[in-house]
Amino acid sequence: MMNREFYGKLVIKGKIKAMTGLHIGSQRDISEIGGIDNPVIKDPHTGLPYIPGSSLKGRLRSLFEIFVNSQLDGLKKQYPTLSKYSPGSCKPLNQENCGKFFNKRINRGWIHVCPDYDSALACPVCRLFGASGNETNFPSRVIVRDAFLTKEWEETWRAGEDLTEAEIEVGIDRVTSQANPRTNERVVAGAEFEFEIIYNVEKLDHWENDVKNLLTAMALLEDSYLGGSGSRGYGKVKFKLDAIEFRTPEYYRTGNEENKIIVEAEGKDIPDVLKDFEGLFSEVKSKLGAV
Repeated sequence: MMNREFYGKLVIKGKIKAMTGLHIGSQRDISEIGGIDNPVIKDPHTGLPYIPGSSLKGRLRSLFEIFVNSQLDGLKKQYPTLSKYSPGSCKPLNQENCGKFFNKRINRGWIHVCPDYDSALACPVCRLFGASGNETNFPSRVIVRDAFLTKEWEETWRAGEDLTEAEIEVGIDRVTSQANPRTNERVVAGAEFEFEIIYNVEKLDHWENDVKNLLTAMALLEDSYLGGSGSRGYGKVKFKLDAIEFRTPEYYRTGNEENKIIVEAEGKDIPDVLKDFEGLFSEVKSKLGAV
């Protein structure tokens, strides 16, 4: 049975820094000779590049799915429902890719989606990022906002500096040696975007693992890539934390800032927060433990 509760929200704020050129693609409005073949997505009101929340959330989820799939045996004690993802556990027998963790086909690839509410509630991936199953939907506990350029980088643009660059690449046919040049647009290395990720605390015995899993996905992304052409050097990013706040239900009723708990994470790297999780979140644990 679906039984949603609310014990507060953890709000994670900071900056995403592009360590190398970043390409999150968009369709071209007009084709022109000598123009950009693959432009980056831009805010239609300002014309400035941004990182869509859907792109960031999707990448965090896909990396965490791979992580969980590779750690199934070690996670089965903590998440018993993962035991069903093993060879020979197919029900029904004619279900495509049955018994595999990556169980839903999307275009030419596979993703993981729990088929019902109870399975998603007990799954480290679907409980955090949500699931759209055959019988019911499990709402995501994570909200990932669009990440727009920081004020400093907006000012850089207003001062006449370019925020994107044209990267010319050449594909070579390995048989005929014929060259096929193309021009990709990239956000320049060093650009920073303000991000906000919100986690809804709905179960008192879930939130610690969920938040650790979210931070783990962010750490995985730092050593992977965001956007396209990552294997060719694009999309290396770094999270720079500015604040983590726990906003209690009382805060939403009163608007009183005293009903917030500030986690002292400013300036820390994601691995540092994971390493000192117990200490940093001790006040949050005390508050939720008293509920």
